[in-house]
Amino acid sequence: MILIGTRGGGRSRMGWSVSRHSEPDRKLGTFESRLCRLRGAVKRGAGPIPVSNAAEKLRLAALALIKARRALIKEYPQRDPGGRQSRNLQEEEQRWLALSTEAIVQEYGYTDV
Repeated sequence: MILIGTRGGGRSRMGWSVSRHSEPDRKLGTFESRLCRLRGAVKRGAGPIPVSNAAEKLRLAALALIKARRALIKEYPQRDPGGRQSRNLQEEEQRWLALSTEAIVQEYGYTDV
C-alpha cells in the first residue's frame, strides 16, 4: 500500500512533520477521496466501466501523491540523507505503474469490515 501518513500536520510516515497545507497533504486528501469513490463504486455494484474508471483515478492520485512527496524531499534533502525515502517512493511508483486495473480493484476496492 502507498506510504500514507497522518492528516492534520502530524508526523507522516515519511519521518517528519508536514504542514496541513502542504502539497503532499492536499494530494493525500485527493487519494483518500478517490479511494472512497472506488470503494463506493464496488459496494454499490457499479458496472465494470465506472469501477475501472475509479481505479484508474485512484492510480493517478497515488502517482500525484508520490510526485508531491518526491518534490518535498528535493526541497528539503537533509530530511533524506541516505536516500531511503527516495528509493521507497521509486519502488512505490513502479508498483502503482505495474498494477492492472483489476489488481487495484482487488487490493483497494474492498473494505476490511
